[in-house]
Amino acid sequence: MLTHWNRPVPRYTSYPTAPQFSPIEEGVYREKLQAFDAGDKPLSLYIHIPFCKSMCLYCACSVILNRDPNKQRDYLHLLQKEIDLLPFQSKRRVTQLHLGGGTPTSLSEEEFTLLMASLQEKFILDGEISIEIDPRTVFADKGKKLSTLRLLGFNRVSFGVQDLDPEVQEAVRRRQSEKMTVTTYQWARALGFQGINLDLIYGLPHQTPEKFRRTAEKFVAMKPDRISLFSYAKVPWIKPHQKAIPEATLPTAEEKFTIYQETRERFISAGYVAIGMDHFALPTDPIAMAYREGNLTRNFQGYSLHLADDMIGLGVTSIGYIENAFFQNTKTIESYRSAVQQNRLPVERGYLLQEEDLLRRWVIQSLMCHFRVDKQEFQRQFYEPFDAHFHKERAKIEQLKEEGLLEETPEALLPTPMGHLFIRLVASAFDAYLKQGNYSMAI
Repeated sequence: MLTHWNRPVPRYTSYPTAPQFSPIEEGVYREKLQAFDAGDKPLSLYIHIPFCKSMCLYCACSVILNRDPNKQRDYLHLLQKEIDLLPFQSKRRVTQLHLGGGTPTSLSEEEFTLLMASLQEKFILDGEISIEIDPRTVFADKGKKLSTLRLLGFNRVSFGVQDLDPEVQEAVRRRQSEKMTVTTYQWARALGFQGINLDLIYGLPHQTPEKFRRTAEKFVAMKPDRISLFSYAKVPWIKPHQKAIPEATLPTAEEKFTIYQETRERFISAGYVAIGMDHFALPTDPIAMAYREGNLTRNFQGYSLHLADDMIGLGVTSIGYIENAFFQNTKTIESYRSAVQQNRLPVERGYLLQEEDLLRRWVIQSLMCHFRVDKQEFQRQFYEPFDAHFHKERAKIEQLKEEGLLEETPEALLPTPMGHLFIRLVASAFDAYLKQGNYSMAI
């Protein structure tokens, strides 16, 4: 069954997924932003800082290798220009701000100060302000940059760790000592960040269940507020540098699943709440409370508090969601610079969701975030019986039930405990575009 289930499937950080995006005009984006500005809804912001000094071989993010501070400063000026170009008549309330990358902490303290000043001229920052942190970039100054981030209003941090084992780190060119990880985590604790997340990746070269068990135990001892347990997304047709990882060094599908299952059980036994398929949180953490209350969402940053329906992406390659439409910025610095210097929003691709997309998105979000689909709620939302609308999916639903991944009542679809582990497969039954993209494997 593991062999049968281990097939390419999306991670459903969006629906429709990014392969469905197509070229889109800047005017369409402006119209959506202006329509949003006419209301009073809160907003989420994502800012992409693409730069890294070196390439981690497992990476599937949008990264630009750079060691030139001037290139980074130039990019910051372009970001400030893009912020200024947003066609809002007054300051909009932002309930979520997230900086990702790349390596957001490649910015200097002065650059962070300038960026936050630009944001505060355009927005009212009122809520969760988070950033992804590479411990290697905040270790040498003994926590000075972390302290600056706290003073600027950041209240959540996510440390990229991936694995504490030196052999694994060497194999993926992510040399980061355990002392560095633990020390930067302790500094963040002492500075009073409200939420600290540690990231792990399973399925990397030279990982075994035994070795990963030791890393998991050390994570439990540190007791972060949240832990992310991501599957290594092997997509060498998109990220050619992944070909440098020899296939023979990777754990088998069975070993990889064992690592995931054992680690999941270990975190749960230590008191963490399993959030969706790859996040864990202490019961008192806001995301655990949101999961219990049904107020969880999934987007390009993974599982998140549902504090805003609409999101603007800023920076090269970033993706936003405004007024039921996805918009993605240009993918190169050159095209990004050309657009903003001509006073154009640097949007390049996107997708306008139709009614059928919206209802399928709702079903997939329900499965990914809540592990259930309430048929009566579906009918209240979309004015159509669930079973009638998805009669063409009946064969897929029955197959999932036969395979032990799904149970069904007259009122709901309920993934089984094994279905929780393979929730991407369950959700894919409702994906109208599944055959139109290349995806990472389910395990």
